[in-house]
Amino acid sequence: MARGRVSARELRGNGAWLRSPCALAWLLLCRLYGSLAGPIHVDPHGAAVWGKNVTLKCLIEVNETITQISWEKNIGKGDKTIAVHHPIYGTSFQESYQNRTTFKNTSLHDATIVINNVDFPDAGEYICKAVTFPLGNIQSTTTVTVLVEPTVSITKGPDPLMDGANETVAAICTAATGKPAAEVYWEEALGKAEVNTIPFTNKTVTVISQYKLVPTRFARRRNITCVVKHPALEHEIRHPFTLDVKYAPEVSITGYDGNWFVGRKNVQLKCNADANPAPTEIKWTRLDGTWPEGLLSVNNTLHFSYPLTHNISGIYVCRVTNQLGQKTDQKIVTILDPPATTPSPTSPQTHPSIDADLATTSRKFHIAASTMATMQDGNFGTMIGSVVGGCLFLILVIVLFGIIYYRRKQTFRGDYFTKSYIPPSDMQKESQIDVLQPEDLDPFPENLKKEVDIKSNDHMYNEYLHDDDHADWNHIVSYNRYQEQFDRPVNNYTEKNIPIVSAYNQNFDNEDDLVSHVDGSVISRREWHFIQENTRSVL
Repeated sequence: MARGRVSARELRGNGAWLRSPCALAWLLLCRLYGSLAGPIHVDPHGAAVWGKNVTLKCLIEVNETITQISWEKNIGKGDKTIAVHHPIYGTSFQESYQNRTTFKNTSLHDATIVINNVDFPDAGEYICKAVTFPLGNIQSTTTVTVLVEPTVSITKGPDPLMDGANETVAAICTAATGKPAAEVYWEEALGKAEVNTIPFTNKTVTVISQYKLVPTRFARRRNITCVVKHPALEHEIRHPFTLDVKYAPEVSITGYDGNWFVGRKNVQLKCNADANPAPTEIKWTRLDGTWPEGLLSVNNTLHFSYPLTHNISGIYVCRVTNQLGQKTDQKIVTILDPPATTPSPTSPQTHPSIDADLATTSRKFHIAASTMATMQDGNFGTMIGSVVGGCLFLILVIVLFGIIYYRRKQTFRGDYFTKSYIPPSDMQKESQIDVLQPEDLDPFPENLKKEVDIKSNDHMYNEYLHDDDHADWNHIVSYNRYQEQFDRPVNNYTEKNIPIVSAYNQNFDNEDDLVSHVDGSVISRREWHFIQENTRSVL
């Protein structure tokens, strides 16, 4: 009864029907069915952390009577009972689990147990069983894995980080004796990580990650973080590490604004030093070797508490020393003349509405020399900008006039009345060809006929006018001169011994080939050549 199972004696007391072959067959069938029946709910896989507690869940849901529940562990080829609960005889545990195992509840439908202080031998396969009547045993299996939480630590590298040195190990992050091996990585991109693993006989693994970088003084006080992840950890472990880079001093002098003048008080020069380790000495000197009387040096600051004089002008040097070396910086100080003040007005100004006895008080305004220089520079820049703008505008105007002149020169000049015959005397006048007369612009002139001035020495034109066949040419109506289609009596020129130039005899196949005037009118190219050749012959 140690295991709580039903004995043969109890079975024989149940009645004579158990002695029959049918009853025996029924019991065997029920036992076979019970071994296959269910359900018993367990977790298929469970993880236990070494040194901590683990809970093995087992819930039984059957309608039959449960007489006993138990847990067994698979050891090699057999099973060993580690815990039993009977409603009449109570609970019992195997010796190795005696003082560290308990049933979570006393219900026969809940066989969940808790194992404390888990060790490596606790890993393996566990079986939850329930004895029912009349079905027999039902069971389910779960596998327990023992995990070992790693021990995480971070340390600095074996060598100090020196500015300008080669690649150096800055920090070492270790995840020791973890099972399985832990995942270790870094969260900074200043350098690179190098990972090594060390296995042990108990199946634990130690992971060592070294973070390497090329040290510079700009990396000082930068943080790098080691991150460790492991199944035994509820949350990832994060270990920050601050870089400590050693370097010689970096020195700079501040406080001089370039406007130190005679009589100014309470000014100072400050020597700023950036060094690791901290500076061991800060010393002020003057380049010429002399030291003004009354000048005090407190820590890293020179105090000019008394009114400044021209003797303060000079080159001041600050030297800073630490364990790795020394560095200096210098500042040229020039003491200016005192600024000029605005003179007071000779006579007080009074307001008409105020009593004559009350005079306005004159006020003096001090304008710093640097402000005056700024105003002068602003006026000078304005003058230069105006001159440059004027030159650019003048160049633009010249270019526009040049373009207009060139285009007018390349265009043929004429008028609407080029087709009418012009006497040689008029042809000698250059303005008569290009300029329209006022009466020609009038579409309805008062005088319908236009007199032609005939010169006596122009025999060609007189002969042409006395020709009977062309007598009507002497009085041409101005309105007809606007006609686009005009038949010029060319044949009559040869009869009257008028010289016909060779340009007119050129072969113009297309009478519609026109030449445009500036004012928009057009004539045929044949007539244009005729006029040009006759003009040259007369001239």
